[in-house]
Amino acid sequence: VAATPRILIVIHLFKLIFFRIRKTILNFLYPNFLFVHSKPPSFDRNQKPHYERSDSLLAGSLRTVIIPENTMDVFLQLAQSNTLKNIETCGILAGHLAQNRLFITHIIIPKQQGTPDSCNTMNEEEIFDVQDQQNLITLGWIHTHPSQTAFLSSVDLHTHCSYQMMMPEAIAIVCAPKYKTTGFFILTPDYGLDYIAQCRQTGFHPHPNEPRLYMESQHIQLDAQRKIQVVDLRR
Repeated sequence: VAATPRILIVIHLFKLIFFRIRKTILNFLYPNFLFVHSKPPSFDRNQKPHYERSDSLLAGSLRTVIIPENTMDVFLQLAQSNTLKNIETCGILAGHLAQNRLFITHIIIPKQQGTPDSCNTMNEEEIFDVQDQQNLITLGWIHTHPSQTAFLSSVDLHTHCSYQMMMPEAIAIVCAPKYKTTGFFILTPDYGLDYIAQCRQTGFHPHPNEPRLYMESQHIQLDAQRKIQVVDLRR
């Protein structure tokens, strides 16, 4: 039986109220959720995360995340107009679980406002609609550093904390086209995740360099046979 216009309106209003409440709760628990701001107070490139043998042990209990190899190139093409203006672009990585592995299949580009060192998403309920319609789960996020290297700033760490709290395998991909580098990061499961989750400061603020708060992801696998799909909500 076809739904009447009145019922459709009620359903739409219910969804809007639900997403507003969800966003309010997330903003209260994680003030930097879905807000990317990458310019650090000061950044020493020598402090970028480095691989240690213990990283494999830390990531040993995480399920493998399969990433289509063309994901970064496709995203950089989508971000090119912003990159040329020195403006950041961000997107959500979504996919599904199969045979105890997590497959990233989609980049969802939300409506957003960017600056040279920040990216603020808007209309987040549209992201949830897409995921609901296509049965997608959130597996992380991706953003550009148009003029900086690939790293996670203090605010980026808080942004990623919300993803990793919901999905331990969630990754943060940082594309730095100026330096032709890409970083695949997670908060250290043994320290960084709890530390950032308990930190209530907002905006840029100092964090200790040791113990490490984040590291390069060891549980990812690039797949040249798979192709990323794009849902660009900016259009």
